[in-house]
Amino acid sequence: MSHPVYLSSSPLPRMPEGSRNEWRGFFGGGAELEANAFFPLFWRSLFSEDDIRRARFIDEYDIDDEDAAADREECLQDFGPEATYPYLVIDTATALARLSARREDLIAAIGERYRPIHDAFEAFVAQGFPHHILLRTQGLPDAADAQPWLRAELTAVDNPSGSGALASLLKDLARHDTDPVWTLAGLGSSADEAWPPDTLRECFPDPRRRKRADARSPSLRQLPDKPHRPRSWLDPALEWLGAFAAAGAALGAYLLTRSGWLAALAFLCVAVASGFGIARLRGSRY
Repeated sequence: MSHPVYLSSSPLPRMPEGSRNEWRGFFGGGAELEANAFFPLFWRSLFSEDDIRRARFIDEYDIDDEDAAADREECLQDFGPEATYPYLVIDTATALARLSARREDLIAAIGERYRPIHDAFEAFVAQGFPHHILLRTQGLPDAADAQPWLRAELTAVDNPSGSGALASLLKDLARHDTDPVWTLAGLGSSADEAWPPDTLRECFPDPRRRKRADARSPSLRQLPDKPHRPRSWLDPALEWLGAFAAAGAALGAYLLTRSGWLAALAFLCVAVASGFGIARLRGSRY
């Protein structure tokens, strides 16, 4: 089941409010990454506990959006008009400074091989999130109760090597079918998102795409080997016999008719007949 969590570029220093019809102009002004029911490590590096805010569930929908009227009514029935959930927001300059300051401790904890993902993520945030960075958590099934989880995730990133805080993450990264880009930095929320860049994918291929490719194309190792037919002494003997027969036919035709073209025709006919006969004999032996 999908429980999306989004890291979104935002022009506002807070969650958009549907009661002010602010969602209509929210999208399209910057980048957005997506994860599913977890908080990627490099996202955590952008925030601290002081960046936790709360928003009303009902404000997820613009009040004047007719297409969202049914969802808004369902939200009112499920949560009421005042129920809230926690989210995170920070200005980009502060987030980048924090990401840079935490870089070496994180790389030391997870391994040097993942530095290219961190560097690419840092460059992507600097380019795609010009104003504020918003972590939207309303897609979680337990969003209203997510604040302790958020605090625990943010605490772990400040002490990545201590008390096994990243043990579960390191175990996931060690799996052969894990996509480290997804685990550490999320993926673009749409097909045209410029994350991850192709240069990063060359170093860290998506194992899910490899599995789909393997399912479509059977491995060559699984194909049956073509049977090999042993060559016996009879094969060259038959070939020489055919050659002598064709030459003999050509010579005989020439001596009888003194015609070069009749001799050539005789040679061709006997050579074709000999070749066909030899092939039939070989086929009967295997």
